[in-house]
Amino acid sequence: MIVCPFNELKRYESIIPGLQEAIDAIEKLDSLEPRTVPLSGGNKILVQAGTTKNAADCLTEAHREYLDIQYILEGEEVVGWAPVKALTPAEEFNTAKDKGMYAGAVDFMTIRAGYCYVVFPEDGHMPGVHLDEPKNYRKLVVKLKV
Repeated sequence: MIVCPFNELKRYESIIPGLQEAIDAIEKLDSLEPRTVPLSGGNKILVQAGTTKNAADCLTEAHREYLDIQYILEGEEVVGWAPVKALTPAEEFNTAKDKGMYAGAVDFMTIRAGYCYVVFPEDGHMPGVHLDEPKNYRKLVVKLKV
């Protein structure tokens, strides 16, 4: 997992295929209304807005084919993290959605506007949650094939 200000994400271009195209597309976004912005090679940017969920009610997710870059534009969210190997599958992996759901202990971190985090296939993550009270957010989720 990588956590950094979004304006420093470019330094990871050598280890994140498709990152430059995603950053260029983000800089050209003309609207932050919820939608999907396609990129080359099956990659995409999801523009999302919502309210965080209670972490106690959520499972951890992980992907096999894609990494996620989650960039908080407005508001904040808490993200839970644990290595996938330390978690227990809660259901069968959904290959069509490239998403597995897992149970187990995670560590939490608050991510505020202007920051992003990158989760790789080995990173179990619980995005968009809160530990105390719901928070509103607007974010971009970049899905890049690995």
